[in-house]
Amino acid sequence: ADQYMDAGVTLCDPSSTYIELGVKIGRDTVVYPFTVLHRGVEIGSGCEIGPFVHMRPGTVVGDGVRVGNFVELKNSRVGDGTKVPHLSYIGDTDLGAGVNVGAGTIVANYDGKKKNRTVIRDGAFIGSGSILVAPVTVGAGAMTGAGAVVLKGRNVPDGGVVAGVPARQIGSGGGDRG
Repeated sequence: ADQYMDAGVTLCDPSSTYIELGVKIGRDTVVYPFTVLHRGVEIGSGCEIGPFVHMRPGTVVGDGVRVGNFVELKNSRVGDGTKVPHLSYIGDTDLGAGVNVGAGTIVANYDGKKKNRTVIRDGAFIGSGSILVAPVTVGAGAMTGAGAVVLKGRNVPDGGVVAGVPARQIGSGGGDRG
Protein backbone atom coordinates (compact mmCIF):
# COMPACT_ATOMS: atom_id res chain seq x y z
CA ALA A 1 0.00 0.00 0.00
CA ASP A 2 2.79 2.41 0.90
CA GLN A 3 4.44 1.93 -2.52
CA TYR A 4 1.23 2.89 -4.33
CA MET A 5 0.63 5.89 -2.08
CA ASP A 6 4.25 7.03 -2.50
CA ALA A 7 3.68 6.86 -6.28
CA GLY A 8 0.69 9.23 -6.11
CA VAL A 9 -2.20 6.79 -5.69
CA THR A 10 -4.80 7.52 -3.02
CA LEU A 11 -5.93 4.47 -1.04
CA CYS A 12 -8.81 5.73 1.09
CA ASP A 13 -8.49 2.83 3.54
CA PRO A 14 -5.42 0.67 2.87
CA SER A 15 -6.44 -1.84 5.56
CA SER A 16 -9.66 -2.74 3.68
CA THR A 17 -8.19 -2.72 0.17
CA TYR A 18 -6.70 -5.92 -1.31
CA ILE A 19 -4.08 -5.48 -4.03
CA GLU A 20 -2.09 -8.47 -5.28
CA LEU A 21 1.51 -8.20 -6.44
CA GLY A 22 1.82 -7.19 -10.08
CA VAL A 23 -1.02 -4.64 -10.16
CA LYS A 24 -0.20 -1.33 -11.88
CA ILE A 25 -2.04 1.83 -10.80
CA GLY A 26 -1.46 5.26 -12.33
CA ARG A 27 -0.86 8.52 -10.50
CA ASP A 28 -3.83 10.52 -9.17
CA THR A 29 -6.07 7.46 -9.07
CA VAL A 30 -8.30 7.05 -6.01
CA VAL A 31 -9.09 3.53 -4.76
CA TYR A 32 -11.98 3.33 -2.32
CA PRO A 33 -12.39 0.71 0.46
CA PHE A 34 -13.30 -2.95 -0.05
CA THR A 35 -11.74 -3.08 -3.52
CA VAL A 36 -10.00 -6.26 -4.72
CA LEU A 37 -7.39 -5.96 -7.49
CA HIS A 38 -5.85 -9.19 -8.79
CA ARG A 39 -2.40 -9.57 -10.34
CA GLY A 40 -2.18 -8.47 -13.93
CA VAL A 41 -4.69 -5.64 -13.51
CA GLU A 42 -3.59 -2.29 -14.92
CA ILE A 43 -5.32 0.98 -14.02
CA GLY A 44 -4.50 4.31 -15.66
CA SER A 45 -4.11 7.71 -14.06
CA GLY A 46 -6.86 9.96 -12.72
CA CYS A 47 -9.32 7.12 -12.14
CA GLU A 48 -11.85 6.49 -9.36
CA ILE A 49 -12.16 2.85 -8.37
CA GLY A 50 -14.65 1.50 -5.86
CA PRO A 51 -15.85 0.99 -3.26
CA PHE A 52 -16.60 -2.74 -3.48
CA VAL A 53 -14.96 -3.26 -6.89
CA HIS A 54 -13.51 -6.60 -7.98
CA MET A 55 -11.04 -6.53 -10.89
CA ARG A 56 -9.89 -9.90 -12.11
CA PRO A 57 -6.81 -10.77 -14.19
CA GLY A 58 -6.58 -9.40 -17.70
CA THR A 59 -8.38 -6.16 -16.90
CA VAL A 60 -6.81 -2.99 -18.29
CA VAL A 61 -8.39 0.36 -17.41
CA GLY A 62 -7.52 3.58 -19.27
CA ASP A 63 -7.12 7.10 -17.88
CA GLY A 64 -9.92 9.07 -16.24
CA VAL A 65 -12.17 6.03 -15.79
CA ARG A 66 -14.83 5.69 -13.07
CA VAL A 67 -15.60 2.17 -11.82
CA GLY A 68 -18.07 2.36 -8.95
CA ASN A 69 -19.87 0.41 -6.27
CA PHE A 70 -20.28 -3.35 -6.67
CA VAL A 71 -18.74 -3.69 -10.14
CA GLU A 72 -16.79 -6.73 -11.32
CA LEU A 73 -14.48 -6.50 -14.31
CA LYS A 74 -12.90 -9.66 -15.73
CA ASN A 75 -10.47 -9.86 -18.64
CA SER A 76 -11.76 -6.57 -20.02
CA ARG A 77 -10.31 -3.41 -21.54
CA VAL A 78 -11.85 -0.10 -20.53
CA GLY A 79 -11.17 2.98 -22.66
CA ASP A 80 -10.29 6.45 -21.41
CA GLY A 81 -13.10 8.39 -19.75
CA THR A 82 -15.50 5.45 -19.58
CA LYS A 83 -17.91 5.13 -16.65
CA VAL A 84 -19.13 1.88 -15.11
CA PRO A 85 -20.67 3.46 -12.02
CA HIS A 86 -22.39 0.62 -10.17
CA LEU A 87 -23.86 -2.87 -9.87
CA SER A 88 -22.49 -4.38 -13.08
CA TYR A 89 -20.63 -7.44 -14.34
CA ILE A 90 -18.38 -6.78 -17.34
CA GLY A 91 -16.55 -9.92 -18.46
CA ASP A 92 -14.46 -10.49 -21.58
CA THR A 93 -15.39 -7.07 -22.94
CA ASP A 94 -13.64 -4.31 -24.87
CA LEU A 95 -15.17 -0.95 -23.92
CA GLY A 96 -14.13 2.04 -25.99
CA ALA A 97 -13.51 5.59 -24.78
CA GLY A 98 -16.30 7.67 -23.29
CA VAL A 99 -18.73 4.78 -22.82
CA ASN A 100 -21.41 5.07 -20.12
CA VAL A 101 -22.59 1.77 -18.65
CA GLY A 102 -25.86 2.01 -16.71
CA ALA A 103 -26.48 0.38 -13.34
CA GLY A 104 -27.17 -3.34 -13.33
CA THR A 105 -25.65 -4.07 -16.74
CA ILE A 106 -24.55 -7.67 -17.31
CA VAL A 107 -22.33 -8.98 -20.06
CA ALA A 108 -23.30 -12.64 -20.35
CA ASN A 109 -19.97 -13.88 -21.64
CA TYR A 110 -20.28 -17.65 -21.07
CA ASP A 111 -22.55 -19.81 -23.22
CA GLY A 112 -22.05 -23.00 -21.24
CA LYS A 113 -19.14 -24.15 -23.40
CA LYS A 114 -16.84 -21.19 -23.96
CA LYS A 115 -16.25 -17.55 -23.06
CA ASN A 116 -17.17 -15.03 -25.74
CA ARG A 117 -16.11 -11.38 -26.17
CA THR A 118 -18.29 -8.33 -26.38
CA VAL A 119 -17.24 -5.04 -27.98
CA ILE A 120 -18.75 -1.72 -26.93
CA ARG A 121 -17.36 1.07 -29.12
CA ASP A 122 -16.54 4.70 -28.29
CA GLY A 123 -19.31 6.88 -26.92
CA ALA A 124 -21.91 4.14 -26.58
CA PHE A 125 -24.58 4.41 -23.88
CA ILE A 126 -25.68 1.18 -22.23
CA GLY A 127 -29.02 1.67 -20.45
CA SER A 128 -29.55 0.48 -16.88
CA GLY A 129 -30.37 -3.20 -16.54
CA SER A 130 -29.19 -4.11 -20.03
CA ILE A 131 -28.00 -7.63 -20.73
CA LEU A 132 -25.53 -8.13 -23.56
CA VAL A 133 -25.30 -11.78 -24.61
CA ALA A 134 -21.83 -12.35 -26.07
CA PRO A 135 -20.58 -12.32 -28.69
CA VAL A 136 -22.12 -8.98 -29.61
CA THR A 137 -20.93 -5.54 -30.71
CA VAL A 138 -22.52 -2.23 -29.72
CA GLY A 139 -21.41 0.40 -32.22
CA ALA A 140 -19.91 3.84 -31.64
CA GLY A 141 -22.45 6.29 -30.26
CA ALA A 142 -25.11 3.56 -30.07
CA MET A 143 -27.60 3.22 -27.23
CA THR A 144 -29.44 0.40 -25.50
CA GLY A 145 -32.66 1.23 -23.69
CA ALA A 146 -33.06 0.37 -20.02
CA GLY A 147 -33.67 -3.35 -19.59
CA ALA A 148 -32.75 -4.22 -23.17
CA VAL A 149 -31.55 -7.77 -23.86
CA VAL A 150 -29.18 -7.75 -26.84
CA LEU A 151 -28.92 -11.35 -28.06
CA LYS A 152 -25.68 -12.87 -29.35
CA GLY A 153 -24.81 -11.87 -32.86
CA ARG A 154 -27.47 -9.13 -32.96
CA ASN A 155 -25.02 -6.27 -33.22
CA VAL A 156 -26.13 -2.68 -32.66
CA PRO A 157 -24.89 -0.44 -35.50
CA ASP A 158 -22.96 2.79 -34.96
CA GLY A 159 -25.45 5.40 -33.71
CA GLY A 160 -28.22 2.80 -33.48
CA VAL A 161 -30.78 2.61 -30.70
CA VAL A 162 -32.26 -0.66 -29.45
CA ALA A 163 -34.80 -1.43 -26.75
CA GLY A 164 -36.91 -4.33 -25.50
CA VAL A 165 -36.64 -8.04 -24.84
CA PRO A 166 -35.21 -9.17 -27.14
CA ALA A 167 -33.75 -5.81 -28.18
CA ARG A 168 -35.06 -4.41 -31.44
CA GLN A 169 -33.87 -1.45 -33.52
CA ILE A 170 -35.77 1.79 -32.93
CA GLY A 171 -36.01 4.06 -35.96
CA SER A 172 -33.99 3.66 -39.11
CA GLY A 173 -30.74 2.84 -37.25
CA GLY A 174 -27.54 4.76 -37.16
CA GLY A 175 -27.17 8.49 -37.25
CA ASP A 176 -28.24 11.02 -34.63
CA ARG A 177 -29.90 9.59 -31.56
CA GLY A 178 -30.95 13.08 -30.44
